[in-house]
Amino acid sequence: MTPKFLKCRWQKITAAVLSIFVIIISIIAFFINQYWSPILAREVKSTVLNSTDSLYVADFKDARLNVLQGKIVLYDITIKPNMPVYNRRLKIGLAPNNLYTLKVKRIVFQRIHPLRLYRKNQLNINKIIISEPELKVTYHLVHTRDTLTFGKLNAWQRIKSILKSIHVNQVLLNDVKFRYEDYTGAKLDVSELKEMNLTGNNLQIDSATQNDTSRFLYFKEVQIELNNFIQPSNNGLYTYRIKQLNFSTLTSQLNAFGLSLIPASEQVFASKKSRIRFACYLDTVQINHFDFATYNKYHLFNSSHVVLTRGNFSIAVNPMAQARKTDRLITFPNVAIHQLGSQFRLDTVDLQSINIAYKGYGKKSHKPGQINFNNTSGSLYNVSNQASALALNPVCSLQLSSYLMNQGLLNTTVTFNLTDSAKTYAYKGTLGSMKLDKLNPVTIPFGLLKITSGNLTRLDFDVKGNRNVATGTVGFQYSNLKVKLFKMDTATARYKRMTIVSLLANNLVIKRNNPDQPGQIARLAQVTYVRQPDTPFFKTVWKTLSRGIKACAGYDAAMEKHVKQQIAQHAIDKKKRKIRKAQRDRRKIEKGRKKRRH
Repeated sequence: MTPKFLKCRWQKITAAVLSIFVIIISIIAFFINQYWSPILAREVKSTVLNSTDSLYVADFKDARLNVLQGKIVLYDITIKPNMPVYNRRLKIGLAPNNLYTLKVKRIVFQRIHPLRLYRKNQLNINKIIISEPELKVTYHLVHTRDTLTFGKLNAWQRIKSILKSIHVNQVLLNDVKFRYEDYTGAKLDVSELKEMNLTGNNLQIDSATQNDTSRFLYFKEVQIELNNFIQPSNNGLYTYRIKQLNFSTLTSQLNAFGLSLIPASEQVFASKKSRIRFACYLDTVQINHFDFATYNKYHLFNSSHVVLTRGNFSIAVNPMAQARKTDRLITFPNVAIHQLGSQFRLDTVDLQSINIAYKGYGKKSHKPGQINFNNTSGSLYNVSNQASALALNPVCSLQLSSYLMNQGLLNTTVTFNLTDSAKTYAYKGTLGSMKLDKLNPVTIPFGLLKITSGNLTRLDFDVKGNRNVATGTVGFQYSNLKVKLFKMDTATARYKRMTIVSLLANNLVIKRNNPDQPGQIARLAQVTYVRQPDTPFFKTVWKTLSRGIKACAGYDAAMEKHVKQQIAQHAIDKKKRKIRKAQRDRRKIEKGRKKRRH
């Protein structure tokens, strides 16, 4: 039975014509598929070879062209370095720092224009989909700058003899398995990524874009997305985690979320004789104007502005590791910055709502103590270890505000000279009002001193120092200060109150208020602290400030010497009393024995 829509004559003619066209197109497509597949294979291999100046070769097992769908499918593709060419360049110092190897089971080229390629030598593709590729990058620091500029052929100059232009609207790489091998250190550093997606938009290689510096690898934009990154450190002491990372070459902005630096256990640190344990979590990291091209080539990390938002950073001293007796100059920030593996230049680093904690153990008490700087915000300027940047400005400066023990507002300005041999630094600031007993988690384990009452009015400090000495002024204004002093009970490892010494300290040594009376001028202390080589930087800061604080409270160097002499004399007198008592007891015993004989 004839279908209803073919009952009219003109409809029959139209259907016949369309059927003929479909048959003709199918026949043409079949022959084009058979004819173009080997041509495309040769074109792809030739394009890769020419566009990379023979540094890379491409190979695949099969290629299929579907003209009706405008699609090409390549199977079992491999793009790998041409090692003889690379080795020749390496000998003359012209080899690149990065080498790439790409393996893909299947690549789909959608909406291609084979006739335009054949007639006009223009390769136009709407989309390239690369699923589950395996990408390996090896990095050798062959040179720190471009070794060839004049006469160097770009990709367009290499392909123009066979193609007038290449245009790809979008390239998608999904579920990339990425392996990065860094050979710059003493030990091979390997990073492996799994949940990574790459998107390249608007690839254009022609005479107009050959010198377009706004493009990255001829793409208008490359987007990188990384999820659930977990990587152990080479030394086994830490684990790095990133929940998500996004980067766009168009905006030069890198955003990372859920960054963690997780330390191993104290036992692992002790087994590796590592004394300091760091831990860090950052909710968000935003890096603006990140120079990805320079980092990719030379591992130089450059950014105009970095923002760290909401997080925790802690430093803990491992009690099971022995303290080092060597020079601890490396703990100075203006020394440590040069020991980092990578070179970087950060113009500005902003901190927003970061909690900082230091946990240590008292030398005499062997008890843990912790000092907290809550809700820390501020800016760091000129954070760099690059010689070229430091030649222009060698000073790194910090302006920070924080809440000490989540109570007193601390405002401070710090500067470090990053180039001079003396390792000079300076810090100046104020600490606002707070109850002094909030410092007991620090003063009890570290100083065997408990603050029973006292209110801080204001703490001012202005100190300049270097690797050898620190000098400055400290002002400590307070009211109603009282303390208790302890010693450790060696039998029970508990704090034992020194009642008499505490009484003497409160009544004869410590001044109750500063200033002594309202309206009087508050006491200031001029401090000098000579650093011993095995003293770390932050301990140097604490020793300097504590000298000024104690001096303002009446416990200056002279008083400290006097008190120590009194304590020593008290110990001697106590020992003598025990000896005399023992002698009296012996005489009594002897006298009793004589009486019994008579």
